[in-house]
Amino acid sequence: MAPPNEALPESVGLRDLRGSPKDMARWLFWVKLRDAMEPEQPERLARLYPLWRAQYALAGHQRALMMDEYRRWLGPVDEAVVADAYRIAFRVHLEELLLGKLTPTNWQRWMTVERQDHLDAALARKKGAILVFPHAGNFMLMHAVMGLMGYRYTQYAARGMAPPEVARAHADVFANNKWRREARAAREANEDRLPITFISLDTSVRELYRCLARNELVGIAFDGRIGQRWAKVPYLGRTALLNPGPFRLAASTGAALVPVFCECPEGEPNRCRFGPPIVGGDAEALRARVLTEAIEPWLQAHPSHYGIWLTHCRERAAVDDHPFFTDYAPDDRWKRWEG
Repeated sequence: MAPPNEALPESVGLRDLRGSPKDMARWLFWVKLRDAMEPEQPERLARLYPLWRAQYALAGHQRALMMDEYRRWLGPVDEAVVADAYRIAFRVHLEELLLGKLTPTNWQRWMTVERQDHLDAALARKKGAILVFPHAGNFMLMHAVMGLMGYRYTQYAARGMAPPEVARAHADVFANNKWRREARAAREANEDRLPITFISLDTSVRELYRCLARNELVGIAFDGRIGQRWAKVPYLGRTALLNPGPFRLAASTGAALVPVFCECPEGEPNRCRFGPPIVGGDAEALRARVLTEAIEPWLQAHPSHYGIWLTHCRERAAVDDHPFFTDYAPDDRWKRWEG
């Protein structure tokens, strides 16, 4: 069975099409539901927000993993933190359906911006600015707002499907079938309608240097799992493997690192807040300051915003040699990044 009105390439077989009920639900959400959502009709989304409870109730093993992640980070926690993590994640995904339909005049009903003066102060140095943020809250909406506010913005991000060899080896998390490909294509087509630029690992890092030399914004999620180098660092009371890229980029260009936080308060628009610019020092010193002065205190105060990303990474721990945290590494491959 194929998505309606879609011609199948000759290389696609029955097994490729079958997918799972979850894959089909993903396709319905990202491809079909998108057509019914409009930024000027927030009441439509509001009627769907409470459905997070169904996702939470059906989460099963994933929910148990999330609770374990919180305990490794925070110690004993109340189940309410896990429930709120599902509320936030469901809302964020619903609002992502609007990305390609947002304009300079309608985004304000979905996100407010605080301490824009910090961002402008960073750009006033004429060396560009690197927005550095965790995978927490509605960071995709933040990307959109940067472009819609008139900033020249380039986001470094993982895009596309997993390589075939990875998908075959880890079919439980990276199944590659028609349903998933259509959903991914719809999401990225929606993102490509935004007035910003996306680049991935396939693009030369020199492009980021060019952006900063033009005094533009570059966005990098410091906890992302794409990259070619990894550093073992203390993070959230554990040992993490983080890409040193954003901090090395800042150290070599003199660009300011601007922490960004995206909060999803219940019953209110999302909040995007910029922290004070962080400049000066080598890459390790910059990383330590960003994490200890900005990121970790915010996450400690808003733990439910991080639950889905912690669990997402936990589920993919065996995929490569750089699991997010070393305490759940399935083997010793990660040790190549020691020292």
